[in-house]
Amino acid sequence: MTTSTITTKPAPTTAARTSAAKVAAGASSLFAVSLFLTVASVNVPSKASDAELLDWWSQSGNLTAGLVSQLFAILCPVLFVVVVNDVRTLAAKADAGAEHWTAFAHSMATAFASLLLVSSAMRAVVGHLVQVQDEPLPGIDVLRYSTALNYTLIGTATMTCLALAMIAVSVVVLKARILGTWVAYVGFGCAAVILAAVGAMFGAFAIPLALVWAIALAVAIWRQPAA
Repeated sequence: MTTSTITTKPAPTTAARTSAAKVAAGASSLFAVSLFLTVASVNVPSKASDAELLDWWSQSGNLTAGLVSQLFAILCPVLFVVVVNDVRTLAAKADAGAEHWTAFAHSMATAFASLLLVSSAMRAVVGHLVQVQDEPLPGIDVLRYSTALNYTLIGTATMTCLALAMIAVSVVVLKARILGTWVAYVGFGCAAVILAAVGAMFGAFAIPLALVWAIALAVAIWRQPAA
């Protein structure tokens, strides 16, 4: 008579879920950092005279800052899509009938990513033209127009898509009962203020609320049960 030994191994889905949660939580935190550095790396003076603006753009450090800002603006949408995809996966496993909202969240995340990638090119276009292609600095009208266009793009369409994605993710969290209801209400509150700021043409000033939401979402993802 032989005795067989049965070895119990952890469920693969549990280990996978833990790893995915760590990746998503880290991506959400890094998204907040990247978004902050995207806008903080470059600070073109406002209401400056033509001479002051030309002097600012003539400084090599400011041109390099635009190239650095571009790198963070490219990293931002990649991290954000990772986070939204993790929420979609959790909602699908919960099978709570939130398919339409998860699709909407993914669509808005894609739109946000696309707009931010366009903004990334605009942030670095002058620095790339002068420092990489060794071309002369554009005229004052081009500098003012490119700066205004970039700020308008960030403060209106980009922030609107981000706010709508935040609302959609919050609805999915409530319907699928994942991550904790508290983070859904944080998302609703932050998104509402962002949309109001966009309507008042001050959308870029509401970016700190997006950072608060991203950090809150990172905490909620990190604290979710492993199974």
